[in-house]
Amino acid sequence: MEVKKFREQLDYLKENHYKTLTMEEYRAWMYHEIELPARSVLLTIDDGAMGTGKHNGNKLIPILEEYQMHATLFLITGWWDINNYRSPYLDIESHTYDMHTEGLCKNQTRGAKMLCSTKEQVLDDLRKSLSVTGSNKAFCFPFYAYNDMAIQSLKEVGFQLGFVGGYAKSNRNQDKYKITRYPIHSNTSLNQFMNMIH
Repeated sequence: MEVKKFREQLDYLKENHYKTLTMEEYRAWMYHEIELPARSVLLTIDDGAMGTGKHNGNKLIPILEEYQMHATLFLITGWWDINNYRSPYLDIESHTYDMHTEGLCKNQTRGAKMLCSTKEQVLDDLRKSLSVTGSNKAFCFPFYAYNDMAIQSLKEVGFQLGFVGGYAKSNRNQDKYKITRYPIHSNTSLNQFMNMIH
């Protein structure tokens, strides 16, 4: 995403008094531990590639800090050094340790590696990732691909939330391991962004 577009989105949130949530706030809301303002939004970023870390562009963190807005990065923890993403405005959660690979499994969503690995391999990967982030609040499935074994593995390791795609708002009545969200692409217009959050 171009910096200009990201700033436009954050400007809209700021001008319209939206609260950008930490993952802990979102988790607590999902578990009915707290209430949130109606104008609340959880910003999530996947992977940790170009522009998101201090070593590969460092565009995301300074903007979040400038706006004093929170976001969560779902980091592929075996690919990128977590220390390049440290900021009080950026929560870091798991996007696997080393399972963000597609084209490996036949007859599975995008051939996602997680879906044709053994349960032991998945558990090992999740535990490695957890040891890096130090947080079991949330996990995002690579390519939004999941199956019953993957979900059960998240539960066994102790993750409290699992995020998928779905092009829909999340709500408290959802399965906590199939939380929907809106993907935002490089060609997503400001009007489309506004429609997502209204």
